[in-house]
Amino acid sequence: MQKFDIKNLSVEVKLIIVVSIISVIVMLMKFADAGFYKTIIEQLALFSNFKIFNYRIWQFVTYSFLHADVMHLLFNMLMLYLFSMLFFTFFNNKQFLKAYFLGGIAAGFFYFLVANIIGLQSYVVGASGAVMAVFFTVVGYKPDMRVNVIITTIPIYYIALLSLGLDLFQLFFDNAGGHLAHIGGSIFGFCYGKYLGGFSVSSLKKSKVKTNLRTVHNKINQTKNNSADNSVQKQIDVILDKISKSGYDSLTKEEKEFLFKQK
Repeated sequence: MQKFDIKNLSVEVKLIIVVSIISVIVMLMKFADAGFYKTIIEQLALFSNFKIFNYRIWQFVTYSFLHADVMHLLFNMLMLYLFSMLFFTFFNNKQFLKAYFLGGIAAGFFYFLVANIIGLQSYVVGASGAVMAVFFTVVGYKPDMRVNVIITTIPIYYIALLSLGLDLFQLFFDNAGGHLAHIGGSIFGFCYGKYLGGFSVSSLKKSKVKTNLRTVHNKINQTKNNSADNSVQKQIDVILDKISKSGYDSLTKEEKEFLFKQK
């Protein structure tokens, strides 16, 4: 029988365990010592009231480790686990932690700023802003990605728009602070996904390849009746298939040189 080792757990499972343990411990304090529980909330939850906030900047991080009740915790952790599976389709552990923690901080700042502008006096707890940042990073990076919904598949941005619409609608009802955090996390995640998709070195390289391939195809189309060009086209098709299967970096030096000579 294999011995359990926490080191073997994935990064998202480790994060879920840590958040769950902290949340449950704080929740139990409510029953053990109500006065101490109130003190903990004032220290670790994120308050929009500046007098209570009192420059406790750590609240922008700690609020996401607390939850109002067990159902709140379970729902957020389930969503985090499901969204992480989508996230790791494209990204790595380091990017996941950035999306989660920076997204949670951004969600807190958005809530704090808007709440003070509109005069909302409340506080927020929960990881939902960070969870939405993880989800919207995927949306920003791959908005046309199709996901299974019941018996069909739809683009992921449909779900994103529905989620954002529900948060905007519910601002006028209960838990406005929580929905502000959702929106803030969503905005950060979308921008982070666009950053990863539009400004990374690998994506710039892919963009350059696509530009040159379009030039190659235009040239081939203009001379497709020439038998010599037919052999060039076949070689290009082989290279394109290789790129689609293994990426640009899998090409040999000779293949790269051949490709760019066709401009």
